[in-house]
Amino acid sequence: MYQILNAPLRTWPFPHICVHNILPADFYAELMRNRLDDDCFTRLVDTGRVGMGYSGARACVFPKEVDSLPTSEEKRSFWKQLFETFRDAEFSSIWLSVFKQGMAEKLADNKMTVADLKLYNEMFLMRDTTTYSLGPHTDTPRKMVSVLFYMPPDDSNSHLGTSAYIPKDRKFTCMGGPHHPFENFELVASMPYVPNTLVAFPQTKRSFHGVEPVAREGDVRDLILFDLKTRLPGDDA
Repeated sequence: MYQILNAPLRTWPFPHICVHNILPADFYAELMRNRLDDDCFTRLVDTGRVGMGYSGARACVFPKEVDSLPTSEEKRSFWKQLFETFRDAEFSSIWLSVFKQGMAEKLADNKMTVADLKLYNEMFLMRDTTTYSLGPHTDTPRKMVSVLFYMPPDDSNSHLGTSAYIPKDRKFTCMGGPHHPFENFELVASMPYVPNTLVAFPQTKRSFHGVEPVAREGDVRDLILFDLKTRLPGDDA
């Protein structure tokens, strides 16, 4: 909490924070010892959560699957506890404070107030491999905040970090949904993919972010993805 709430807020091209050494070094070392093998992951396109046009080079582990993972009981226990910690209500609530300004813009754009928010969270363990890329996009309108926790063993793949973009047409915005072509945007910054680093930002009509192509054979990009979401007017729930 201390690291997050005291992190400097970067406001351009959209609000975001990048926090290094977010966890104690000994705990991060334990996390590395408990990294899961590829056979624990399911390709995201095979889960029904995304369309078949989505890259097949992204795989995932969901919290509800941990008990049945083909790995040791020690590793299953580690990941079960870690997922429960990240999904704690206090962890969710701090993002409303960190990104107060971005939240206000999003609420105004969607003609909502704080009282309209029906918050919930989702969390996944992700693994991206060679050929994975993600064109500039602003995420689904239901998303309030994206939190990415980088999990590399070292800093040799620092180029695989999440990137921030601005449209070449400076008036262009997107309320959320599609991934746009790289050629229509300028890359303005990449948050280096280095150990024990957290990157977070609110979903707004200007929060264009993506992942440059994972081009080198054998590159792996492991991360924990935490999403704070809200149900929108008209949603069934």
